[in-house]
Amino acid sequence: MSDTRIQALNTIRAEHRTLAAVIHNLKDLLAEVQAGRMAVDFPLLWSMVYYIDAFPDRLHHPKEDEWLFRLLRQRTHQADALIDELQRQHTHEPQALGEIRRWLGNLQAGVPGSMEALMRTVSTYADFTWRHLKVEEHELIPLAESHLTTTDWDEIAQAFAQNADPLSGFGQADAFHQRFRDIVQRTPAPLGLA
Repeated sequence: MSDTRIQALNTIRAEHRTLAAVIHNLKDLLAEVQAGRMAVDFPLLWSMVYYIDAFPDRLHHPKEDEWLFRLLRQRTHQADALIDELQRQHTHEPQALGEIRRWLGNLQAGVPGSMEALMRTVSTYADFTWRHLKVEEHELIPLAESHLTTTDWDEIAQAFAQNADPLSGFGQADAFHQRFRDIVQRTPAPLGLA
């Protein structure tokens, strides 16, 4: 396996783990609040929702679409239906996140039943995201490993490295990494470091 293939796959998987961690912590934090073991921290909750909304939309999905999906489509048609489905799921996310924002706003406004609705909505979104990431890692990535060339992996690794390198000129990357660190530090133990 080439170094750039390893680098690209490690970056993609790390981004998946980071996103999944924030979603998991949001779900657990809401359960702790509902159980009365934790006070609600609306700035932290809004920060988590912003992260799971903006990071994939601004950094992760564009790299998948422009590099991984595009190059895989060029090399094989075996992945076309799978890529179409994954891209359809990407377009579904803004609507699902809009529902999360709506119920979080209702909770903050004190609307009765909002906590239960928010928890259901976050749980549904978490399940959707975990299924999506599993398909990418267990179905799409093996196809990519079988069909992409070393040159393709070089391009993909370089594109995804911009997400991890604040010196790349993509100014939002560092802001998202800082927001993730802030979320982890502000989330109460045992879910986070606070």
